[in-house]
Amino acid sequence: LNINECVFLRFGYLASGYSYKSIGYSYRMGDRTVDKTVNEVSIAIWRNMQQLYLPQPTREMWISIASRWHFPHCLGVIDGKHIVIKKPNKSGSSFFNYKHDFSIVLMAAVEAHYTFNFVDVGSMGRFSDGSIFLSSQLGRKLDKGTLGLPPPADLPSFEHALPYVFVGDEAFPRRRIMGSYENKLFNYRLSRARQTVECAFGILASRCRVFQRPFEIKVTSVVDVVKAACVLHNYLRRNAVISCDNEQNGLDETLPT
Repeated sequence: LNINECVFLRFGYLASGYSYKSIGYSYRMGDRTVDKTVNEVSIAIWRNMQQLYLPQPTREMWISIASRWHFPHCLGVIDGKHIVIKKPNKSGSSFFNYKHDFSIVLMAAVEAHYTFNFVDVGSMGRFSDGSIFLSSQLGRKLDKGTLGLPPPADLPSFEHALPYVFVGDEAFPRRRIMGSYENKLFNYRLSRARQTVECAFGILASRCRVFQRPFEIKVTSVVDVVKAACVLHNYLRRNAVISCDNEQNGLDETLPT
């Protein structure tokens, strides 16, 4: 790693969450130099790795994603995570959320291996998950039918073809997003699937300790850092899944049920 990568990655801002002043002291840099380095590296990571590790899924990729779940025809679990920030100047209550913090929202769809197949970062914390999702790229494409989703397909021991769906809680609109139903076994499977997105957020925060305290940098920089962290998370998860598959000689044992 060169000095810029160290400042941002393993020994620096993303992994430790230390302030720019503390990192600058460690690397004998000024605060503005650290700020510039963090911005440049995070933007470069997103620009160069997004197409490899967080691309727009094709129809074949959607089918592959759905095959990894124990919840039939599931394309991913959708939820939002509040990224706590220092109150921006002259922002009023725009970023003030129901948890009484100031935040921006990471809206994500997560697949069975705890990797992100969609992220939307930067919405103000005062908005609900449902409204953020509807205005996101995924929500708009889902509403217009331009996501390239596979057509409805048959399920084992069932007479009718059923559509592919996303899973979410009651905050999200019901079109193509599966919520709870009056069936104990169904709701059990649904709940287990929904836990996947919370686990993915937990893994992200445990690896990147910058998420464990409020961001004290400008909002545009927070957005770039979060997007870079999500791409790096997918890179690490993909390698972890490949290693796990090689060790266990089977996919099902590594998946949530």
